[in-house]
Amino acid sequence: MKSFFLVLLIILSFNGCIVGDVVALPFRVTGAVLNTVTPDIVGDTVSEAGEAVDTAIPF
Repeated sequence: MKSFFLVLLIILSFNGCIVGDVVALPFRVTGAVLNTVTPDIVGDTVSEAGEAVDTAIPF
């Protein structure tokens, strides 16, 4: 059981956790949609906000 938690800890430390990805997902999707409708700078700005959120959330 101890080795299971150790493996889980190692996997999470290399992959990060899903919380940041889940929070950033709406920004990424909205940015992709905006890229097709508006100039690229608008969609890219929204997508970069999602990347910043993903980076800021360490868990």
